[in-house]
Amino acid sequence: MCILRFLLIWSTLASGLLTTIACPILPAATNSTSPSSTRIIGWVSQPSNRGSIDIIWTCLFTIFICTYTVLCLNVPSSDESTFDIVCRRLFWMAIAIIGPEFVLTYASGQWGTAKESVELFHAAGYQSWTMRHAFFADMGGFLLIPATGGIGKPFRITAKHLHYLVQRKYLDYPDVSQEELWDKSKQDTITKIITCFQIFYLVLQCIGRAVQGLEITTMELSALAIVVCTIFTSVCWLRKPLDVRTPMKLYMNATVEQVLLEAGDVAAKPYKQTPLDFIDDLCPSWELNVQTFMKLPTTPRERPITRFGNDRFPNLKGYQELFLCFATLLYAAIHLAGWNFSFPTKLELVLWRVSSMFLFGNTVLFWVCETTSSWYRNGRWQRIFYRAFKPSKLEDVEKARLARRDQQVPKVLPLRWEFWSIFPLAVTYGAARGYLIAEVFLELRSLQPNAYVNVNWSAFIPHV
Repeated sequence: MCILRFLLIWSTLASGLLTTIACPILPAATNSTSPSSTRIIGWVSQPSNRGSIDIIWTCLFTIFICTYTVLCLNVPSSDESTFDIVCRRLFWMAIAIIGPEFVLTYASGQWGTAKESVELFHAAGYQSWTMRHAFFADMGGFLLIPATGGIGKPFRITAKHLHYLVQRKYLDYPDVSQEELWDKSKQDTITKIITCFQIFYLVLQCIGRAVQGLEITTMELSALAIVVCTIFTSVCWLRKPLDVRTPMKLYMNATVEQVLLEAGDVAAKPYKQTPLDFIDDLCPSWELNVQTFMKLPTTPRERPITRFGNDRFPNLKGYQELFLCFATLLYAAIHLAGWNFSFPTKLELVLWRVSSMFLFGNTVLFWVCETTSSWYRNGRWQRIFYRAFKPSKLEDVEKARLARRDQQVPKVLPLRWEFWSIFPLAVTYGAARGYLIAEVFLELRSLQPNAYVNVNWSAFIPHV
């Protein structure tokens, strides 16, 4: 955070220096007493124009500060270096810029899992368990130390693991307050204030330019879309601790072998992630499922897994699913606002429209495919059919479905047909997103004159 503060101070000084260099040298003024004087008498207004550097600086700095502050990554492995941690953060910042809705999807999944954890603990009588506790557990904040005498070594546990162990008296309920957990978080108030200010300035700038009929560049529109998506992401991670480096140790009063033996046949299979896979196997996720399906290497390779990945897919219900659907569609729809923008060439205008439509259309198709497959797996289509045409048999059919579900072996995701049905959407999405990113820079070579005109009140709003 000290490095970031230094960068913010440097960026402020650099912005002032660039403005000074960009501004034309004012002609020397004279007065009656000293013809050679270079002083200017009275108030001098700021120039009504802005330069290319102003557009680029405002947009890129706002995107950088938003993606930097929004990320709440999981606790790293104890043997990872600072370099590894920084590289992972830069990697996720790049994802938050290229495809911010992916980070939003993972964040909403963590939000949904945390909420489910709170409901489980409250039902068990542990009212002090909060969303902050749930996030901390699911990010790998608790390290389980098995009792001596067993062969198992310490490993990270999720909130579901913790609930199972506490309920069966293998582990005491962790008496950790919200304040203690938040004390491990490295939230930087100054950085967040600057971030909020930059977001406010960018949004106000776009609104002001639209109201006064001034040109909005595609770079500003794309930055606005990323900022809006980032705001939704920050809502999901509102109670998640930031940049926790070391987990809390929890000492179990039983061995792992004892837990597995008393769990029965459900825990008999060899584990893939942790010995408690029969409770929560950390799936489905991009790394553990999709990369494995595509025969790509995964990290970390050590088992039990030494850290939890940040790419677990969501299993949302109700308003949380609607929240994610609305946010992703809004992000895609913002690009459609550039439908009638003035582009350097007719071809670029057509490509922007086509790419924007692909971005929005693929998002809609994804939600249709995902909802259809999810309803099929959960038997919702069957329930709708019997409720509409054979309501008298609905109860019997539902009991039979639940009985079959309990006896079935869970299918490994992604299913082959699901993967290949979504694959074309991913390819066309990548191509469309790639062009939209390229165009925000290409357009700067030729802009309408009023794109460089300031909103008459925006220049008086202080900003970085």
